[in-house]
Parts: sequence; structure tokens; C-alpha cells
Amino acid sequence: MPAMSFPCRLESGLGRFRSLTEAEEIAQSVHLILSTRRGERPFRPRFGTRLDQYAFEGMNTTTCSLIRQEVVSALQMWEPRIRNIQVDFDRRPEEGRLVVLVSYEARRSGISGSEAVSLRTG
Repeated sequence: MPAMSFPCRLESGLGRFRSLTEAEEIAQSVHLILSTRRGERPFRPRFGTRLDQYAFEGMNTTTCSLIRQEVVSALQMWEPRIRNIQVDFDRRPEEGRLVVLVSYEARRSGISGSEAVSLRTG
């Protein structure tokens, strides 16, 4: 059975729920993993990332390396349908933000996808 989008949406004029393509399903999963704080889900305490721990940290090489390791580790653990995970950074010190740019490839179809996460920095 194909996955449904979240939040649920109806297909226009058909009266049934819209299902996701493989690329949409994976993108939704990656977003969920990266936006969930580890420990936030009571029955899955290891699900998600610890990106919140890097809020207000300096935008130095060490912090970026730790963030990269956190993102790759979480995605490898929780999203087995992807490979070739790349993590880049868009530093925006004037805005007090670090944007984490994640790109990946779906194992089955080879379709590329990406996700961006914004962190407040110090």
C-alpha cells in the first residue's frame, strides 16, 4: 500500500487520499528525521537528531563537522532507502543562522533529493 502524505490531502475531484511518490515519501521521512529532537518520541527515544544541541554555537569547522556526523548517522540509521548522503553548509552570520543542506540519492530509483535545516547560531 502506498504511503499517504502528511498532513493528509484529498486528490482533486476524486474523493480519495493522495498517495506519495517514492521521492516524496523519502523527502517527507528525511524532513521528519531532521526536524525531530532525539528523545522527543517517548516510544522511540533514539529517533531523530541532536541538532538542537548546536543552536547558538559558533559557525566553526568543528561545529560543522559534528553536525555533519550527526545528520549522516541519523539518516543512515532511520532512512535505509537512501545513500550518498552529502552535508554542506550555508553560513549566514549576519542573520545568526547556519543552514544545513542535505542531499541524498534514493537506492532503488537513483532519484536525488535534498532537504535544508536552519539552525540559530551564536
